[in-house]
Amino acid sequence: MICSACVTHPSLRDLVNCKGQFGTCSYCKNTGATVETKFLFDYIYECVRENIAAEDDLSNFEHVMLYECGSDQIAVSTCDVIFEDWFNLQDEVFYDELCDSVPADFKTNSHGNETHFYEDNGLLEHNFYENKWANFIDEIRHAHRFFNPTARGFLDSVFKFLVSSNDELKPEIIRTLNKGTELFRARSADSYEKAKEIAGSPALQLGPTPKDKASSQRMTPNGISALYCALERSTCLSEIRSITGDDVISVALTPITTLKLLDLTKLEEVEAPKLTLLDMGYRDALHLKTFLRSLVKKMSKPKGRNDELSYLSTQVVFEYLRLRFGKQVDGLIFPSVQTGNKGTNLVLFPEAGVISKYQYEPPHEMDIALGVKSPVAFASNEKLAVISGSVRFHKIKAIKTEATTYRTLHDFYMSDEVRNQLGFGIDTGVEEL
Repeated sequence: MICSACVTHPSLRDLVNCKGQFGTCSYCKNTGATVETKFLFDYIYECVRENIAAEDDLSNFEHVMLYECGSDQIAVSTCDVIFEDWFNLQDEVFYDELCDSVPADFKTNSHGNETHFYEDNGLLEHNFYENKWANFIDEIRHAHRFFNPTARGFLDSVFKFLVSSNDELKPEIIRTLNKGTELFRARSADSYEKAKEIAGSPALQLGPTPKDKASSQRMTPNGISALYCALERSTCLSEIRSITGDDVISVALTPITTLKLLDLTKLEEVEAPKLTLLDMGYRDALHLKTFLRSLVKKMSKPKGRNDELSYLSTQVVFEYLRLRFGKQVDGLIFPSVQTGNKGTNLVLFPEAGVISKYQYEPPHEMDIALGVKSPVAFASNEKLAVISGSVRFHKIKAIKTEATTYRTLHDFYMSDEVRNQLGFGIDTGVEEL
């Protein structure tokens, strides 16, 4: 038996206090909260299995990098070094007994060689949540599309980082848009008459698509209409995928009430739980942190050619976020892949995309100083208004294509996170066209 007073590591001490029962400690002979020594050791061994990568967790490429190319980008260790240097248990009274009692596979692997363990900071090629995402895609495409408890459970686990203990979205991922903020919409016109129609009634012509005409979009399926906008006029021109020679009309909208949006571009700024290697869930949290960065790219990716189900996964995620957080935010912000992530898009939940038939007149400096209110009384359900005088006409004269060229097939399919982890970058074989 061992008591909490004989355990110095905070996570292990908390474990003993939580799980312990009144008894006599075999080390200090005092009475208090104690647990079986085997229980404590088994917990530590399980932390090794859960939070440290094993040989099977590495990709073939990572094996080659470590053992044939001599890379030091991934730390390699044995169990005794893990206990001493990674877990910092060398000063614990039970340290020698812990090392003597390790499972056999901690010393010798299935090939009869010394067992190696590998540091996993969440950037290994095999990511837990990437695998779960693949299963999620397969489930909603081929098994249970509409009533899918598996999908709900997966999305709950993915977005658990976004909420605080009171189930409120964390403030660092919410962007507030106030009256006067410009949001841009655009539409192509194939004739003078159509251009005149759009310019004459921009609130109607550039508003949300009517439900009976709403086609499948990145975030919404057929029949559900949501308002897609951009924070830059040039971005909205790119997003409608206009081609050289097209005539395009754009307009600026503004919120007439405060809008709060879940900013997907800020997901990677959400701090992971403060865990240590001796806390269950440590490695899982690192993998989730990495996955959230790639999720933003998945949510922003254009529809694949000849793949009618390309948007199904993002539509499910959008509907989940709408139902889960619809009382806290009015929509989502995500990067524009059409502009190489230089521009920013947003999509409003259907109930937040109502545009007023009246236009918004930006106040003059004197009106602001005197506190003069707008003479237009917008309806309570209206969230946006066209900014007066904001209609612009564009002739598309050229489309610019940018690409990054890779020299190897593996590098081509390697994620940015893994590329950075292994020290691969623009200076090591990547050419900008």
